[in-house]
Amino acid sequence: MALDDNGPLLAGVTWSLCLVSGFFLGLRLYAKISRRHPLWWDDHILIFSWVLLLIESIMTQIGITIGLGKHTDQIPLINLFITAVGLSIGTTITCFASTLSKISFGVTLLRLTSGYTRTFVWFCIVSLFVVMLPSAFLPYLRCRPLMKMWNPTIEGDCWDAQTLIGYGYFNAAWCACADFALALLPWKLIWGLQLSLRDKIGVSVAMSMGLLAGVCAVVKGVYLGQLGQDDFTYNGKDVIIWTAVETATAIVGASIPVLRVFFKETISSSHSRSHRTFETAKSAPELSLSTLQSTT
Repeated sequence: MALDDNGPLLAGVTWSLCLVSGFFLGLRLYAKISRRHPLWWDDHILIFSWVLLLIESIMTQIGITIGLGKHTDQIPLINLFITAVGLSIGTTITCFASTLSKISFGVTLLRLTSGYTRTFVWFCIVSLFVVMLPSAFLPYLRCRPLMKMWNPTIEGDCWDAQTLIGYGYFNAAWCACADFALALLPWKLIWGLQLSLRDKIGVSVAMSMGLLAGVCAVVKGVYLGQLGQDDFTYNGKDVIIWTAVETATAIVGASIPVLRVFFKETISSSHSRSHRTFETAKSAPELSLSTLQSTT
């Protein structure tokens, strides 16, 4: 049986994603700061991406309080207008949030690559940003006057919504391809290093979590058709959810490689301290006996 209000679902999913991704990002920052490693551009970009995800979660929550998630015929006209404006602004914010979360990992790879491989990473970074821009801003150019975009009763002209949806499909496909390319690139980089097979696989898998973000981009693209449906405040839940999933997954995926190194070093250091403590305790009686013998 279909729910009459998708608001609780939207709130639960978006806030859960925001908190989980924030937790992983916090661990990433702690891992670097605790080892006195300075934050680099990839860290700052990822932080900004998460802040945008937080803003989007807040805006979604505000939208829910005035009707987002309900059928349009259940929402007062003024609230419907405010919700439409909020969704438009939210779309712009999420475009930047999801793209920057992917770019952050690309910036990380810039530190590990050179030559043609580095050029390819730059191509992915720049193209992701450039391809995203129309999705973020074209909706505001769709109608003249602008207010007709949110209030169909106003006289004016608008492009066919399918034009924007079609570009959205292209954007989602491009993001997915870039995610897959950047996620698979570490396998090429790591496989040539002098590491054990176990370490090669471990590092490569940890740096390939972007594959999940690519899958999310594909799923989001499947649901983009909801934007052209009537009753958008109710039917648009999947696009809102999967856009947040895409961003959160990219943030978590970009944090895992740093956390893998941190936890590995922490465990190794802990074992080393335990071994030294054991050796000290083991040698203590012998030291006491030799000292006693020397004094007699």
